[in-house]
Amino acid sequence: MKLSFIILTYKRGELLKKCLESIIMQQGLPQPYEILIVDNGGDVSVSESANPDIHIRVITPPENIGPVAGHNLGMKHAQGQYWIFIDDDEWWHDADDAARLVHFLDTHPTCGAVAFKTIDLDGHVIPGELPHPDKPYILACRDPVEVPYFYEGVCALRAEAVQQVGDYPERYYYGMEGPDLALRMMDAGYRVYYEPDSAVYHARSPQGRTAGAKYWHNMTLNKSRMAWRLLPLPYPLTTLFIWSAKTLLETHRPAPVWAAWRNLWRERRLLAAERKPIKPETVRYLRQIGARLLY
Repeated sequence: MKLSFIILTYKRGELLKKCLESIIMQQGLPQPYEILIVDNGGDVSVSESANPDIHIRVITPPENIGPVAGHNLGMKHAQGQYWIFIDDDEWWHDADDAARLVHFLDTHPTCGAVAFKTIDLDGHVIPGELPHPDKPYILACRDPVEVPYFYEGVCALRAEAVQQVGDYPERYYYGMEGPDLALRMMDAGYRVYYEPDSAVYHARSPQGRTAGAKYWHNMTLNKSRMAWRLLPLPYPLTTLFIWSAKTLLETHRPAPVWAAWRNLWRERRLLAAERKPIKPETVRYLRQIGARLLY
């Protein structure tokens, strides 16, 4: 089987239905293909597709295992050579969006991941979900371009690349797992691209999302984890201090920062054991494509 769609869902039944309908309406896909639904809410009821070439499977963990472990569980069960991830509150913009991603992976054998854009319900691109720190630059791109990271809910992955470098780090629970995997892919010689012609609508449902001080705590913690795991000095230090300052400015509370620092201190031996900085040539490549390494 060439293609697997992986959807992580948590108590968004009506939105999930719209997401599934948009997948089934996609044209030009290699068949048969499968749709895997990882149900973190335990309440999904899905009928079999009328098309025998579309296989729908629901995977229900015993409890809500979170986004990172949920995506890993989907990848563990996926049979396709390519895995397209779409969140349960997203649906395709055009009927050939997914086929375009498959074609891109077919024609770019060193591509480990390809990101695509999200559009709000008013039809505007969501800049904060674009896979590049320079948002005006990436918004202006009309052709596929190499980028330094991807977001896990809007990407297509080459299964072989993930199997080579490893899946998402599950203790992140939520946030930064995509950039972590992207760094490891690029260090192994793969490239990450942004395909500007493929897009999904994103309803950005608040159900199950992290917000407020908890969001900023997670960002400080997971950005720092990723930097300590994968980036050479001084970037782990600059990441920790700059994100701590950003969190203080955004929340006006020291508690989220201290909580992140405590977590990092408890994990210090694990982070030291995991530490495998990317190669100097990977750092140079990241600078060439506009990556923000400082934080």
